[in-house]
Amino acid sequence: MATNTSRRAFLTAASGLAAAGMGRFAPPLAMNLAAVGSLAASQASAATTDDGYKALVCLFLQGGNDSHNWIVPTDSSNYTSYFNARRDLAIPSSKLLPMSTPGQGSGRSFGMPQELSALHALYEAGQAAAVANVGTLVRPITKSDFVAGVGVPSKLFSHNDQQAMWQSLQPEGGMTGWGGRMGDVLMSANDQPVFTAVSTSGNAVFLAGAKISQYQLGMTGPVMINPAQPGTRAGSSAVPGALRAMLNASTSPNEYQAEYLRVAQRSLATAGTLQTAMSGSGIPTLPTASIALPDGLSVNLASDALAKQMRVVAQMIAAAPRLGLRRQVFMVNINGFDTHSSHSRDNPLLTARVAQSIAWFMSAIQGAGMSSNVTLFTASDFGRTLVSNGDGSDHGWGGHHFVMGGAVKGKQILGDFPITALGTSTDVGSGRLLPTMGVTQLASSLAGWMGLSVAERQLVLPNLSSFGAGPALFA
Repeated sequence: MATNTSRRAFLTAASGLAAAGMGRFAPPLAMNLAAVGSLAASQASAATTDDGYKALVCLFLQGGNDSHNWIVPTDSSNYTSYFNARRDLAIPSSKLLPMSTPGQGSGRSFGMPQELSALHALYEAGQAAAVANVGTLVRPITKSDFVAGVGVPSKLFSHNDQQAMWQSLQPEGGMTGWGGRMGDVLMSANDQPVFTAVSTSGNAVFLAGAKISQYQLGMTGPVMINPAQPGTRAGSSAVPGALRAMLNASTSPNEYQAEYLRVAQRSLATAGTLQTAMSGSGIPTLPTASIALPDGLSVNLASDALAKQMRVVAQMIAAAPRLGLRRQVFMVNINGFDTHSSHSRDNPLLTARVAQSIAWFMSAIQGAGMSSNVTLFTASDFGRTLVSNGDGSDHGWGGHHFVMGGAVKGKQILGDFPITALGTSTDVGSGRLLPTMGVTQLASSLAGWMGLSVAERQLVLPNLSSFGAGPALFA
């Protein structure tokens, strides 16, 4: 088990790299990457990791989630404004579940659609909180700034760039993400650092660090090199052993081949250990019975790609103590949220899949006795327009998100929930919301819960000093 070194050692490592090579990054991020990279290389961390195991799970809703229909105003005047803006996309008030929403102003009330009933139940039980109008920002700006083009993030409304901004706080081309940079700081807390940053959805910039390499999980466990597994291959039981020996002994002068070889060797070295630990995790299988939903819809978790990702993450979390892990960052993904068309047909099922998968995951984690050790949060490219295009909604900016876990101060909407109407101070066109909270602020609160000091968060999150405090998600 790793121990914490002094903050003085950490800050010395960081400040000594102020003139580090900039590469493709502009200050302050280049200096931050150099600092966290140096920190990871020296295995020095000022982060607080002596308070037991903690895992942070990012659930990315790929395509741009229409969160206007996840949290809907229900008081008379604001529902009327919402309906007038959304028209054919508006959810009937009779199909909204009332939310307990202290702190959002006198007379305001909100609801969630029936398809999110499983998430609504977590919220009302105090296991989830909502964070209003979060989006990609370089610094806080006003509508006047937006009109003048001052302080506006580059390439707004572009999928690739805004996915990259959410995950790395840089436009497309950023080489590291804030989850991976957190991993750089936290990896020394783990007996097996290779399991610090874990993706179930392929290579994710969110988990890329200056030193840490993200570990890939398949939907059933470690991604195995099948020809190297015991058994008969090509008619011979000697093939797996020979392949393992060749991979372990091989070297290559070619940089690409050498990196591929390192990945293969890491896979061979870790897959068996992880598979054994996960098989004894005690996490139940996904239910095979379909879950009936309103309007004739249903979800079958046993065949759902998101639910399968959530289960394998739950297995790894439950196995963490046996692997000597104290800090992990995960990413899971579900696509399909780019609902320019067939919105009313497709969006209810998508949101139900998310809600049911989250509810199952939180139940499994609670059954493992680790509810307070895990925090899950949603993220997405951007929000969507309030205005309908006739069959769906188009690319927006700010959106509402949920944060869940036993440590979360739930049953509240944090941040400034905007008036859901056209022509407001937060409407920059067609009901695209000007964010009132930056991704950086949300990330800072999550990083603080993971144990990062203020100084470390300033290294991991460029431009943090430009923002106010993050949402008070934790006690």
